[in-house]
Amino acid sequence: MKKLLFVSVFTLTLVACGSHRAPPYEKDKRPEDRTEYSGVEGSIQQQKDQAYLAIQANKLKCQDARLDLVDAEAEGDINMIRQVKARVQKLCVGDK
Repeated sequence: MKKLLFVSVFTLTLVACGSHRAPPYEKDKRPEDRTEYSGVEGSIQQQKDQAYLAIQANKLKCQDARLDLVDAEAEGDINMIRQVKARVQKLCVGDK
């Protein structure tokens, strides 16, 4: 009888612990705001979020370089225009 009770309690404990797993990631938050990832699904989402954030950061750098080019062209500084054009070509790959 004690053995049956022990097995029952142990089984219920395992079931209860299994039902309290954390979600794989914070689905209700934007990629910029997520901090918690767990499990395989969480790891996959973390990689997707990191790729998304890298793309967004590169877009901002590209935009800044284009604005710098406008400023350099307005000033008429040939050396600065060349430098900034090189930066635009480097950062704005695939952008139009």
